Amino acid sequence: MSMPRPPLDRFGRDRTGQSETLAVLLLVALTVVGGGTVLMFGASAIDDATASVDVGKAEHAMTQLDSKTSLVAHGSSDTQRVDFGRTGRGTTAVDEDSGRMIVRIVNGTNGNETILDEQLGTVTYERGQTTLAYQGGGVWRRDGNGSTMVSPPEFHYQRGTLTLPLVRVESDGISGRSVRIVQRNETAGEFPNATRSNPLTKGRVHVTVQSDYYRAWGTYFEERTSGNVTYDHANESATIELITPFKGEFDNILASTGGSITANGGDPPTPSETGTDYPSADGRIESRIDDCLGGGCEGWTTDVDDAGTYYTESDVDNDITVDTSGGNVGLVVNGSFDPDSLDITGSNNVTVYVRDDAAFGEANAGGNPGDLRVLVHSSGEVDMDGNAVFVGLLYAPESEVDLNGKGTITGGLVGGNVDINGQPANDFDHDSRVQDVELDVGSGEPRVLYLHVSVTTVEIEDG
Repeated sequence: MSMPRPPLDRFGRDRTGQSETLAVLLLVALTVVGGGTVLMFGASAIDDATASVDVGKAEHAMTQLDSKTSLVAHGSSDTQRVDFGRTGRGTTAVDEDSGRMIVRIVNGTNGNETILDEQLGTVTYERGQTTLAYQGGGVWRRDGNGSTMVSPPEFHYQRGTLTLPLVRVESDGISGRSVRIVQRNETAGEFPNATRSNPLTKGRVHVTVQSDYYRAWGTYFEERTSGNVTYDHANESATIELITPFKGEFDNILASTGGSITANGGDPPTPSETGTDYPSADGRIESRIDDCLGGGCEGWTTDVDDAGTYYTESDVDNDITVDTSGGNVGLVVNGSFDPDSLDITGSNNVTVYVRDDAAFGEANAGGNPGDLRVLVHSSGEVDMDGNAVFVGLLYAPESEVDLNGKGTITGGLVGGNVDINGQPANDFDHDSRVQDVELDVGSGEPRVLYLHVSVTTVEIEDG
């Protein structure tokens, strides 16, 4: 006798057929989704690869433009042609107002002079987030906010000679497929010329570039000259400073690098000079402090009777006696220096390195001016009040100097701006024994003796 089927059994009779249908549907769905994903990522990869190829071709075209523009600008060819036609979906354009170069001589023989102030002009290729640019004789690349150099600009510094054969770019517009380069005018010599000559004998040369690629320009300046480069990020500019060779002579009783010697109650003492160019003492002072912090100096004492270098991190405001019979003595003060008296005996010299302010009661009174040299950091000021006496060379080219009362200086003083209160007559005496004192300052700064600046304008047109 057979048992009757359960009441719900009839609903499961086709379960096998339904499973096969669902499997097919799932397979189709996975295929569609997988194919779409592959297509999406594959298309993105292909686009990235295409962009990379386009930028590579454009970079090659820009370096060709650099080379061929140089040929035209410097007279090796009347015209040259560059093909941009196979650089994909990027756009090529010329902006003749983009970029600027300014060359100035500060505190030179003729005071402050602007030698050059010219627009550079820029040829650009843009593809996505990448921009390639020909500017100032170099090729630059920008990806997002950063910039790098592809090929160097027309800026050549070697053995004290700076050569700037600037190439300016002008254009009425280009279509972007191919361009022709022609020289628009003769090369104009900005320095030297009929009124300006080499060698440079004083001052500092500042070269400033304002550009979308200023960071890369600044990096190139640093690498090419090992000099001090400053950045003005608000104005997108980089400036390199080169100084004229330091003559190393102190032939004035007072010299002001800041351009000002004011004397209340009379004329400045003679011989004096304003607008002089002496290198900073900062590097030398900081180097001596670093040497001492590394254990290369003796502990501080106010009664020095052996040759060597002595160091303190405290302010100095008491009497000091130094006997140099055994050799030269260095006093490194990582603080302020305001001794009541500094007495020197012996046949050698004393050099004082001051990190902060300097002031004097009596320093080397009655001694040889060539035996005392005091170097003051730019973070410090110099004061002499009352009947102070200083006999030696006081070197503070970036400091404010206040001379009050009826003090006496014998030797020489170099300051930033010098302010004299009281009667200077008979209180200041230059001594030739300080004239050739060796300070070993500014040795790491790049020097410029010969300057050659010219400008050539080229036209970029459809070709």
